[in-house]
Amino acid sequence: MTLSARQQQIPRPALFWLLSGGALSLLPHYSHLPLIFWLMAGAAVLWRWQMHLGRLPYPGKITKLIAVVAVAGGVYAGFSGQYSLESAVAFFVATCLLKVLEMRTQRDGYIVVFLCFFLAGTGFLFEQEVLWGLYGLVVIWLLTAALVSLHLASRETGGAWIASRYAFGLLATAIPVMLVFYLLFPRLAPLWSINLQSEQARTGLTDQMAPGDIASLSRSDELAFRATFDSEQKPARDQLYWRALVLDRYDGRTWRFSKQDRKVSWFPSGETLPTATTGVLRYEIIQEATSNHWLYTLRYGMALEPGIGVTSTGVLVNRTPVYQRKRYQGLGLSRELVSHRLDFQQRQHNLDVPGRGNPRTRQWLAGLVANSDTSMDLVNKLIDYFRTQGFRYTLKPPALGNNDIDAFLFDTRLGFCAHYAGAFVYAARLAGIPARVVVGYQGGEWNDAENYLTVRQYDAHAWAEIWLDGTGWIRIDPTAVVSPERIQFGLEQALKEEGSFLENKLLSPGQIRQIPWLNRLRMELESVNYLWHRWVLSYDNKRQKSLLSNVLQRADYQQLLIWLVAAIVLVFLVIAVMISWQRPVKIASPVGLAWQRLVDVGEQLGVAFQMGESQTHYLTRLGLTLGDDSDYLSALAQTMEQQLYAAGGQQAEVEKQLLKALRQSRKRLLRQVWRRRYQRPSVRT
Repeated sequence: MTLSARQQQIPRPALFWLLSGGALSLLPHYSHLPLIFWLMAGAAVLWRWQMHLGRLPYPGKITKLIAVVAVAGGVYAGFSGQYSLESAVAFFVATCLLKVLEMRTQRDGYIVVFLCFFLAGTGFLFEQEVLWGLYGLVVIWLLTAALVSLHLASRETGGAWIASRYAFGLLATAIPVMLVFYLLFPRLAPLWSINLQSEQARTGLTDQMAPGDIASLSRSDELAFRATFDSEQKPARDQLYWRALVLDRYDGRTWRFSKQDRKVSWFPSGETLPTATTGVLRYEIIQEATSNHWLYTLRYGMALEPGIGVTSTGVLVNRTPVYQRKRYQGLGLSRELVSHRLDFQQRQHNLDVPGRGNPRTRQWLAGLVANSDTSMDLVNKLIDYFRTQGFRYTLKPPALGNNDIDAFLFDTRLGFCAHYAGAFVYAARLAGIPARVVVGYQGGEWNDAENYLTVRQYDAHAWAEIWLDGTGWIRIDPTAVVSPERIQFGLEQALKEEGSFLENKLLSPGQIRQIPWLNRLRMELESVNYLWHRWVLSYDNKRQKSLLSNVLQRADYQQLLIWLVAAIVLVFLVIAVMISWQRPVKIASPVGLAWQRLVDVGEQLGVAFQMGESQTHYLTRLGLTLGDDSDYLSALAQTMEQQLYAAGGQQAEVEKQLLKALRQSRKRLLRQVWRRRYQRPSVRT
């Protein structure tokens, strides 16, 4: 009698594949799931395996109710009751764990496999590196093996090895179809976007700056963006000032982003692109998700793509928040190629300072203004002050009080880029020079193999811009005066003596660079990830049309669908031909193999297995041939009948006994063959 999927128990191989695939599909969520979820996952998997071994009972109604309440409480407590992408995925993870806990029959196994497939897919919302892509293939292989093993549960052909081989074949067959769909299926924009809760961890920069903010970013090595320059241009490090935000409002403690007079010129703006090559930097950026509107650009950038614009402060912005990785073109121009304008209202806005606070700085500036002939003369005196008065660049500045700029300029003289940029802009405004703080990134790490620049969160930087009549906005970076190493060689060299660069990291980039082979491996992996991001993850509608135009000379969706259908048909025809060329392979179970070996020995005794003959009838004929020494064959026939009518829960145990009886019977038959061949009959004299 064949049991239905609602009654069939999950066999051991299927449970092994299922629990292994489910546990590995959970791993890509390590970055956002609280510790309580990992404890619940471990408890659910362990309990389910103990249930399979018969050491723990299946959960009852009370136990299930307690588990549901505990899981709901864990989701609420882990995310403080806030709804976000992370909390939604965490809730889905929790439901998967509950289903694993109550999983009992083959039907339950199917449901859990499909849930784990979806869980593996959600992992790519958070981890999209190439290694995670390969890891995802392993997870899919394990889950497919679980699905195959469940499907073969009621057949003699079930088994871990057979399930794994079938799963590998299915994936190998699906990969060509997947590539066809990836390249030719229309790339549609998402119907909606959802915010990520961990904004600061992904963004790095925020729309305000207080002493210590950027210093905290410099302790992170998360990727901010990658940039590739046209015609193998490689700008000097002192040109790599990547603008993100202009902070022009100061409340006495914090510099903030102001929306006053922020006009945006969206693409296409009607401006003509420069044809000159001198003073022009063309580049492409692959930016990580920030959940904000701003993009990154070099000096005097321009919008080159739909949905991107430039504000009146020279900041590149996107129409919608950047919730996913974005690839876009950039253009940096020299000051001579750009027209400059500052109206009266903008001038007053960039001269605004609080009416009180920092009395020593105010008194000092009054003296400098009285002794300066021009604005540039005063700026040079400010720069000389930073150069000559023993200022030091550090990630560990002392805490400052209410009059923080006074304390920084005249007492501690220890600070990070935010201290220097903020103090300089405050002093310039007091002197009547329009000034503003710019935050972004400076420098980066070149990869010579692929000729691209990697910028990480520890490259975050702040500098100043001042307005000079007749010249326009010019960049002033007091940090470059105090610590030239920070600009020329990067943060690691600037903090070499202090030893605070990524000091909490188990293996920092500086330590890796001291091991040549490990550093080469790191750079190779960086190159692979860069190519993966550039050509795979950034393959959007625009790049798809470009590919079709260049390769197939077609770019409209009607032709695209025709090519898609033709490619799929071709792939399936090739697969069908390959299958038709292969000889069918009969796969026997261990019991089937043992029975065939016993029949082979029986033929040596002169008893062949007849077509249509039952196994018990054959054993009876074989026993008659052997005579009295054939009781074990009768016992074997009885065991085979028990296996035929065994209940679902006892089938595995009876099958194990049958396999043992078949092997023992074959050994005894072999001894009968040996006796007949090599023992001579006795001769009477």
